[in-house]
Amino acid sequence: MVVKITITLENALKKGGQDSNLFCQSFKEWKTGDEFGSYHFGKDSAYATPTVDGQKYALLHVHLVPVFDQLSTWKKIWRFKGRKTSDRVLVYTKNSNGDFLLIFILSEPDAHKIARMETQKHKAIMDGFANVAAAFLFDGSVIA
Repeated sequence: MVVKITITLENALKKGGQDSNLFCQSFKEWKTGDEFGSYHFGKDSAYATPTVDGQKYALLHVHLVPVFDQLSTWKKIWRFKGRKTSDRVLVYTKNSNGDFLLIFILSEPDAHKIARMETQKHKAIMDGFANVAAAFLFDGSVIA
């Protein structure tokens, strides 16, 4: 399993003081385990829309530790090994070889609004993620 990362996400992580290599390694370790094995990663799901080259559920997301309002709830659910959710998600995709591309982190409080594509701007963001995923799924290229 190979985990790649977009330059956009890598720069955002660096700006936030995070090591992108460590982030990718943590993701990889979590993916080789189960949904409940990591404090940092929560509920794992797929988007029906936008489609990626006409295919539903090719664009994925996993809930991340919230920074603001939901942190105490996240910690409580973590203690009881429950399904952790937040309004902060990592958007990614997975190819047929089992390799991953980490695309972007949608932050609080707008992650779910963007995913629902409530505005034209939100739709453009999600369509952009779908384009990045399509390139990776086609030939493994990372275009963002």
